[in-house]
Amino acid sequence: MGRRVQINEAAEPKGAAGRFSMDTVNAAMQTLAILGAGAWGIYTFVYEAKIVPGLAPPTLSVASALEKAGERDDLVAICSTMTRTNVGQAGVRMLGLTYNVVGVKMRFGEGSSGSAFDGRDLTRSSEVSAAKHYGEPESGEVVLRQGVLFEGATALPSGGSHLNPGEAVSRNLIFYVDRTRFDSVRFLVSWSYNKLSEPPVPLVFAVGGEDERLSAVAGPECRAEPRPCGCLSTTNFGTEFSLW
Repeated sequence: MGRRVQINEAAEPKGAAGRFSMDTVNAAMQTLAILGAGAWGIYTFVYEAKIVPGLAPPTLSVASALEKAGERDDLVAICSTMTRTNVGQAGVRMLGLTYNVVGVKMRFGEGSSGSAFDGRDLTRSSEVSAAKHYGEPESGEVVLRQGVLFEGATALPSGGSHLNPGEAVSRNLIFYVDRTRFDSVRFLVSWSYNKLSEPPVPLVFAVGGEDERLSAVAGPECRAEPRPCGCLSTTNFGTEFSLW
């Protein structure tokens, strides 16, 4: 009768293969998470540094201050300090600037509004402007006009001007007004500009209106091909100053 031989094989530890698989999956997931976070950081940096400024419109903030600089006889010297600031995320190319100083004469006595307000129903008005003893000012007269076309807006020799995001530049101007002819002055300013990343828009000077105010308008090239000139932006503002 033969002997029965029993062979004992070493058994593998239970769960070893499962642990190996889970460790591999966890390591792979951590690696993917790190790579994903890095990719997202790069995308966020590129988006904020390149894409957002490229899509943002040009945004210009302008402030003006007028103050008396001196006087001689009936002439008053007025100093204007104008500050332009790029408050957007895109670089701004300055293309054109115009000043118009308008002298204003008020009407008192004859031709004024008299000593009483009219009896209009104010509940039907969205704006109210009424005064006793004086009326609306006479039509203003332009006593000074100046303009500058910057590099890119003209083929003629001219200096360049642009503003990076957050950058501010101030410009001063002194002008003179006869206070025997006017009671106040209106300082009217117009800026023309576009994004620095876009091609410049050609401009020319024009004079219009009864008082012949100066303005900077799109050049003849834009009338022939208006699409490239559609990126032109303008900011207009005015400041009034009493000569009394």
